[in-house]
Amino acid sequence: EFVSRWKPGAFTVYNNAGPAVAALIVEKASGRTFDAYARDAVLRPLGMATADFDLTQDLARRIAKSYGPDGSVTPYQYIVLKPAGSLNVSARELAQLARFFIGRGSIDGREVLTPQSVARIESSQSDLGAKYGFHNAYALGNAPFPDSGPAFRGHNGSIDSFTAVMGYNLRSRSGYVLMANGGDGVDFATPLSHMVQAFLTRGLPRAPPPVARTAPADIARYAGFYRNITPSNALLRPYTDVLGFARVTAGDGKLVTGGYDWYPVDAHSFRRADREEASSAFVEDRGRIYRIGAFSAQEQVPFWLVLACGAVAALIALGAVVGVAMLVPWIVGRLRGRLAGRGGLFLRLLPLLSLTAMAVTFTLPILAYADSGATAVRQLAQVGWYSLAVMAASILFPLFALAGLVLSIRRSDAPAFIRVYAGLASLGLSAAALYAASIGWFAVRTWTM
Repeated sequence: EFVSRWKPGAFTVYNNAGPAVAALIVEKASGRTFDAYARDAVLRPLGMATADFDLTQDLARRIAKSYGPDGSVTPYQYIVLKPAGSLNVSARELAQLARFFIGRGSIDGREVLTPQSVARIESSQSDLGAKYGFHNAYALGNAPFPDSGPAFRGHNGSIDSFTAVMGYNLRSRSGYVLMANGGDGVDFATPLSHMVQAFLTRGLPRAPPPVARTAPADIARYAGFYRNITPSNALLRPYTDVLGFARVTAGDGKLVTGGYDWYPVDAHSFRRADREEASSAFVEDRGRIYRIGAFSAQEQVPFWLVLACGAVAALIALGAVVGVAMLVPWIVGRLRGRLAGRGGLFLRLLPLLSLTAMAVTFTLPILAYADSGATAVRQLAQVGWYSLAVMAASILFPLFALAGLVLSIRRSDAPAFIRVYAGLASLGLSAAALYAASIGWFAVRTWTM
């Protein structure tokens, strides 16, 4: 069962399911396979003579191999959602796509799409930001690059050891393609991309930044703390919820966040000082304020929530430090019988047991996700020892925390320091467990996410 994480038309986030759905619609409307339609209606008219979403025999003979970090050859991956990222193409032919955008739909004198259609590809239209006039975000497979200076748009992609990026700048009428088949790869966030973009736009005068006069009170209302609410995968929610806080301050007719000054372009859109175009919008919907970016959205949260998260983290950290520091003395004391009538060893170990289970619960998924290889992801997507270990840990983590909290109250024979240690650490862990349960991470089944 698939459930939308937010109301349609509210937020957008990068997702490979979109192109697959669009491809299915193309197949239903045209009566042809997506591969064939894309080849005849898009790739060949763009001048891509050999590019194909299907690994043809001709391409299989000529395609480059990819190499893992250890230098071994990485097998060719047949991804499930082929329309989202399985184009077999050379750098020279992919450059035709950059020329297409620079030519506003025409290439070598042939109009493939109208300029209006190209503008729509580049314009975000389906979130709250667009409702308030902010369109410079991720659009139809086309995104603004997060760089300073002249504005580039394009797209990047990767699968196992293959990576590629295509970018273009309209004012300089220039574009580029970078590809790699091993190592750290390339994308629009690498220093290599920055250097290429700087070279292509060298000597290009900076476009006059748009300026809007906005009342200080209207800017001040956007100040506060924000939290990312649109992780690219529901699996990432606990990490973005806890680690995704950002502070926005207001003053002197601007907003400040992330170490940058942001100036108003209109009542809702803001431009970072080192960029030519607006790249963030602040909007209100149903009494809540959101910050809409090119790839994500953040919600303004009350300060008490930030303090509460900090307090819980402090209690857990304190429990971890005390528990680890005293573990050996406690075990030795238990072996020598010195803990009898002093609370016992179990009370002392419960916070550490809960903390260990919590670490397993949240570390194993992020390790597999960060690996991004097919084998690693499959460990979470299928029922097996890896996913079952996460599930078991997500059950034990709150149970140990609750037991520690109860015993810290009931074991009156334990020294006050031990009761305080176990009680506070278990309280922090219980709060974390309640949060985890509220987002579906109790007895979590990663293969359903």
